[in-house]
Amino acid sequence: MSATSSLVEREGRATMPAPDPSQLLLQMTTGYVVSAALWVAAELNVADLIGVGQKPVAELAKKTQTNEDALFRILRLLAMVGIFAETEARHFTLTPSAELLRSGHPRSMRDTVVWLADPFHYKVAADLLHSARTGQPTVQHVTGKPAFEYFLSDKVEFDRFHRAMTNLSAMAVSAALEAYEFSGCDTIVDIGGGHGFAICEILRKYPQMKGVLFDLKDIVPGANERIREHHLENRCHTEHGDFFKAVPEGGDIYFMKHILHDWTDEQATTILQNCQRAFDRQGKRSGKIVLLEFVVPAGNVPHPSKVIDIEMLFFPGGRERMEQEWRDLFSRAGFRLTRIVPTKSPFSVIEAEVA
Repeated sequence: MSATSSLVEREGRATMPAPDPSQLLLQMTTGYVVSAALWVAAELNVADLIGVGQKPVAELAKKTQTNEDALFRILRLLAMVGIFAETEARHFTLTPSAELLRSGHPRSMRDTVVWLADPFHYKVAADLLHSARTGQPTVQHVTGKPAFEYFLSDKVEFDRFHRAMTNLSAMAVSAALEAYEFSGCDTIVDIGGGHGFAICEILRKYPQMKGVLFDLKDIVPGANERIREHHLENRCHTEHGDFFKAVPEGGDIYFMKHILHDWTDEQATTILQNCQRAFDRQGKRSGKIVLLEFVVPAGNVPHPSKVIDIEMLFFPGGRERMEQEWRDLFSRAGFRLTRIVPTKSPFSVIEAEVA
């Protein structure tokens, strides 16, 4: 049997043959077609409509008010790549990946898909060559505004972005709480805490801990709502401001989930230095920074961080960082990286102490 047409046993392990170069290029070149189809399925809530068992595409088209033939062709493509499955002619069921498109699934990724495969992303991505030539964020070239300023001017994208961040938090925070102990902390300050998913989950696990969520004035109302939903008003409050100018005092741990990757090294250093100043004003020399971030592996090792790194080039202008880059960043701000704790998610818990 040919080694190029079958699994080959090498050193006791089954390995796949190398992909045909032309097929690989074609697959990568048309990847946006699959993303576009996936976005349609997520936006139309097709997974919710299928639910348990199978559904004929005619019924799905009627419920989504779409063209039956077009919807069939979209679902057929997604079935080819393992998202949905065609069980009999023009009938579809959920695969494990499609299950995660259900809005009520405990590990739902529906909101993340709606953001990352959003048509607005294609508009921005189409001008990536500008970023390749200048090193500047693509979105500012496309819209004339920095990413977060643009989001404040576009309610649809603002809402999609923040729902996706909450969605990612659900995946990252539960894995982090399993892998890392926040015990010994009286007060945690969540910098850039968004709509409050992370800090609420941390406080629910540690009932003696108090919390402060810090974000922009337009963001904190969503956090206040979540804090009330979890009956944490007596243990957690919100403050608003600009973390490039100052952060609230009073924390034993300053926590950030996927915040520093949004910013350049110079900007990220400023945020960390403001945390260091908050510790200084409290007279604390034992404070910690705890990040929930990607750590980019070296070489050709596959990891989502290498894709999201380009997302950073599209939008805020930040970057994903390797371990040494995290060490250097902390050092410039007066901290010492103490450990990196991998989790079951692609995120790692990165801990640093005042140097």
